[in-house]
Amino acid sequence: MEKNVILAFSDFAMRKNLIWFFSTHRQKGIYARTLLLPRSDFPVHMNHEERVKMDEQISTACNVDDLYKWQWNQNKPTFVLHDGPPYANGDVHLGHAVNKILKDIFARYKAMSGFRVHFRPGWDCHGLPVELLAIKSMDENSRRDPILVRKRAKEFALKAVQSQMDSFKKWAIMADWKNPYLTLDKEYEGKELEIFKILHQHGLVYRAYRPVYWSPSSRTALAESELEYVTNHCTEAVYFKYSVVNFPKKILALQPTDRIWALVWTTMPWTLAFNNAICFGKKLVYILAKIKSEYYIFAMDAIDRLRNLLKLEIEVKSTFQGSFLSGLYYACPMQPDHALPFYSAEHVTSAKGTGLVHTSFAHGFEDFAVAVEHGEEVKCFVDEDGRYMRELGPDLGGLQVQTEGQAAVLEKFKKYILTKENVTQSYPYDWRTKQPVIVRSSKQWFIDTEQLKKAALDQLNDVNFYPANFAQSFKEVLARRPAWCISRQRVWGVPVPIFYDPETNEPIESNSLLENTVRLIQQHGSDIWWHSQAGDFAVDDTTMKLCKSDEILDIWFDSGVSWAAALDEQRKSSADLIVEGMDQLRGWFQSLLLTSVAVEQRSPYKNVLLHGFVLDEQGHKMSKSVGNVITPDAVISGQGEIGSKQIPAVGVDGLRLWVAQCAADRTHIPVGPQSLLTVKQTLGQLRSTLCFLLGVLNDFDCSNDSVEYDRLLVVDKYMLHVLAEFQNSMKSAYESFSALEAVTRAVQFSNGSVSKFYCTTVKDRLYCDRAESLKRRSAQTVLHEVQTAFTSAVAPLLPYLAEEVHFYRNGKLGSFVFQKGWYDCPQQWTDKTLSDRMDPLLKARGRFLADYGKQNTYKFSICINDVSLKENIALLWSNSADAVVELADLFRVGQLQIGYNTNDNEFDVASVQHPLCSRCRRYICQRERDLCQLPAAYSNSVGEERQPVQVGFLNCTYRHCDIYWLSDQNNPVLYCTIPPRGFVNVRSYAFHKWIFRDHGTFERLRCQYYTRAPRFVPPFVFILHPDLSLLRRCVEVVVDQINAGRIQRDDIPGQYLKLIEKTTSRKIFFQSDVDNTAVKLEKLEH
Repeated sequence: MEKNVILAFSDFAMRKNLIWFFSTHRQKGIYARTLLLPRSDFPVHMNHEERVKMDEQISTACNVDDLYKWQWNQNKPTFVLHDGPPYANGDVHLGHAVNKILKDIFARYKAMSGFRVHFRPGWDCHGLPVELLAIKSMDENSRRDPILVRKRAKEFALKAVQSQMDSFKKWAIMADWKNPYLTLDKEYEGKELEIFKILHQHGLVYRAYRPVYWSPSSRTALAESELEYVTNHCTEAVYFKYSVVNFPKKILALQPTDRIWALVWTTMPWTLAFNNAICFGKKLVYILAKIKSEYYIFAMDAIDRLRNLLKLEIEVKSTFQGSFLSGLYYACPMQPDHALPFYSAEHVTSAKGTGLVHTSFAHGFEDFAVAVEHGEEVKCFVDEDGRYMRELGPDLGGLQVQTEGQAAVLEKFKKYILTKENVTQSYPYDWRTKQPVIVRSSKQWFIDTEQLKKAALDQLNDVNFYPANFAQSFKEVLARRPAWCISRQRVWGVPVPIFYDPETNEPIESNSLLENTVRLIQQHGSDIWWHSQAGDFAVDDTTMKLCKSDEILDIWFDSGVSWAAALDEQRKSSADLIVEGMDQLRGWFQSLLLTSVAVEQRSPYKNVLLHGFVLDEQGHKMSKSVGNVITPDAVISGQGEIGSKQIPAVGVDGLRLWVAQCAADRTHIPVGPQSLLTVKQTLGQLRSTLCFLLGVLNDFDCSNDSVEYDRLLVVDKYMLHVLAEFQNSMKSAYESFSALEAVTRAVQFSNGSVSKFYCTTVKDRLYCDRAESLKRRSAQTVLHEVQTAFTSAVAPLLPYLAEEVHFYRNGKLGSFVFQKGWYDCPQQWTDKTLSDRMDPLLKARGRFLADYGKQNTYKFSICINDVSLKENIALLWSNSADAVVELADLFRVGQLQIGYNTNDNEFDVASVQHPLCSRCRRYICQRERDLCQLPAAYSNSVGEERQPVQVGFLNCTYRHCDIYWLSDQNNPVLYCTIPPRGFVNVRSYAFHKWIFRDHGTFERLRCQYYTRAPRFVPPFVFILHPDLSLLRRCVEVVVDQINAGRIQRDDIPGQYLKLIEKTTSRKIFFQSDVDNTAVKLEKLEH
């Protein structure tokens, strides 16, 4: 039979040491156990080992290969993201991370929002970087064998592809990793040569002798896109004089013996050895000036520059238009037997130099154009290594033109140098070897871009650029583009499939021969070009003795045909999106466009997203020698230091967040300990908000506990309106390909709308209300929607975080967030009327918090006086009592009133005149150390042997709590525990029949008692439990207190002593007893 023990004691217990019995110490926050505080194991912060381990678990469960396959098999419209191929020549760097993560963000968004995404990753496997790596690893004899070089280069390329692919998958990049495209695949090479054949047949490919950028360090021609301009290139500028042979001296009254010099200026003195002409501007004003005893011709605008440089007096003898120089000739010391001409040219200006331009037909693009215009012969005397040829004589032959050769030229002709100066200028370098290039004329294969520019520019009118200002920049670069040199003098690449006549060295124009060559390479791969003889490609006897080309196609042509070679069946329309760095305005964007327009007369892409380049936090390029290199692995796991600062570990999501925050919409992308620390803090803020949401939803089952929209509180409905607007803004950011806007809106919503606004507003409801009260469930319903929608919104940015949240909410780890798709808020939530009515109240709230927010605002009460505010309140709440409750929470004050009168003040603020409630921490109690008011709720009869008992709820002024309060007429009694599940219904049983079903321990009961209402200890406290031994221990402690003299006989009223005496057989001794007689107490069997 259940044993019930009644322990009785009076208010003296609160003043005596019995307080010590129930609570050994006055615990801090003793009411926390009575509150429904957030409970979640979701970690806000992790050390780097935990973060790496969690990332690996999520990566395994959310396999990107499986996710890509799943989404691709959906019956949905296709979104094509065309991947620009990175070079397969080494490990990944942060530039790779920027590019691939930006692509993945928008690919994931599209996959969630109703599309299946075609994202086939690619690699550019040919070209000089890979070939140089291969050659470096080979001995001298092997390097001369193109077959061995190609074999080793292929090995390097495939190894780099696998290494980079592993890293990309580690970063959660969702792509078709099982089917990448490689430019070394024979299928790809075959498609590439098909495009070449079409262009050749359309007359767009031709061979010509003309100037090209030439890299002596690479021994090959370069396209504009293969250059990088070094802005601090230092060179020697020379003022060089040539003797004019037929200047009309009589007109200017000069003596026949007076010598007249044409003064030119050049920043490439090594080309003085090949001077062919002097160019002038016919619209410029020139002068004949006397410097010391000699006469010089130069532009009027150059006189001040020369005075400052020479520190000499310059006397102007005559001025004339540039056209006066037409028909004049001069003597060149390099060619003393020839008189060379003055030519008018549009490119001549007087902004720099002397207004007279030294011209070398073989070593300048404008120079070459002048030669063509005037029918001059062009000869080049610089070889592939960038050295003077032996035709220049023993003094110069074999010397490197930019170094020792230039010095030799200046020494040999020093008497013709008026003066020199050092200048710093922007100069093109080989982007691979980082060495300066030269302009050198040679026979190369070109694509005639002049025939394609207009059509290409017209197609760009239908292409969107992000940022938009790059559209015009791209058009301007494209409009200025010269002919595209597509031949390279290397071996690792796709061969130029052309044969030459061995006698004339001219190409053979034969469509059948070209088609047969392309067919064989498609079948066997490009290695057949080096393994076979020319005759193996012949189609008849006339082609048996031809010579094969020893050149390969430009790698920009390789990647430029990827729209045809990689997209396969997706070629039915242009790619929806391409994403690359800003440097591709001169590279891949152009090669894609020109080849597509040439073959299909359309742009290969619809949208172009550009990003910047990664630098350190001081704006410097990363360099191992400087020690400022940060790798993606270092960002993820926090390895290494920069300077004296440790690189913080931010995990995969931190790397992705850095890309979204720092890499979008910037020309230069900073990375370093400080910027990564900012990322870590931002990620911590997002995780903190999500941790709170998971914590307060720990007892919420959306299928059973959700509250219908019409029953939600006004503030809750408003929060759903805010959530719907946020979700729409995130969708807009993703649709406009702005990762920065997306992450900015996400952080603002998390920190502002959710954390600072809504969570602080409903926190009291969540903590203090009954678990299943309407108000609490209303807030939880909204927070559930916030958590679901927010997780969906940030999933493209932070996929691991999204799945981690799903795991802690639902206990399942996998790609569930993405398979559920984008969370679209119901249209009902968007309530403009509600928002307009709430807006004045929120502005008033903002003004109040601006003035009082640094203080404990619950110490204040507010009386709203403003008429418009009261009108909005009346429109929003039909019940003024509900309005007062919600508005008090909204303003975060102890009390709020709606004033009956109006005055000039929007609202009046006063101090609350009530003591603090130690449970809800609000100033709303009636007496010091009280809890909130306890209004009766309903009546109930609990048995014939007792008086009727009123049953109510402990109530914090506005909300109901789960502590039962009983009153027996005027003798209040507190039943001090929260009934667990299975507790017998209070309406059905007499008081003494109340029992627990879970058999909790007395230790928990006594803690529950004292953490609920120590100020409301009534004359009788009933603690019920079936374990009599535990209850006996309770009374024994009372005996110990009495025996220790801490409680005197006079402290215990007689009627309570009798009850105590019946609870134990132990003797109680009172120090005041004269005879020290023990009082024997018996057990109460009741």
